Amino acid sequence: MFKAGTVAELESLELKEKIPEEIYREVLKIVSMLDENFGENRDVDEDDGGYVFIAENKEDLDYFAQNCVELESPLEYVDFVSSGKEPYLNVFFLVREYDFGMTLLVPMSIAPEILLKEAYASAKHG
Repeated sequence: MFKAGTVAELESLELKEKIPEEIYREVLKIVSMLDENFGENRDVDEDDGGYVFIAENKEDLDYFAQNCVELESPLEYVDFVSSGKEPYLNVFFLVREYDFGMTLLVPMSIAPEILLKEAYASAKHG
């Protein structure tokens, strides 16, 4: 599992070789936007903004559901992200009265049914 809330955190993780290039670009886009809107020196766990969580396996999903956001929680959006390895879901949850968001990136092969249903429903109506 990987977690980053700022560009500096993302770069310190040295993920370019660990995750698909398309997923890295998606995470970079999100944390860049968070830095721009909420500051690059914020406490990503406590201050406004949020972070990106990348799940690599079922244990990572369990950790996210137990420590971050329950996967059955209402979500703001879910989208498909293509990659050279396999498609991912990009799932965005707003928590704490709209000032803190958590983005979950998860390979579709391990995504829970509830998130897959949301993704297909969004694609159908989007």
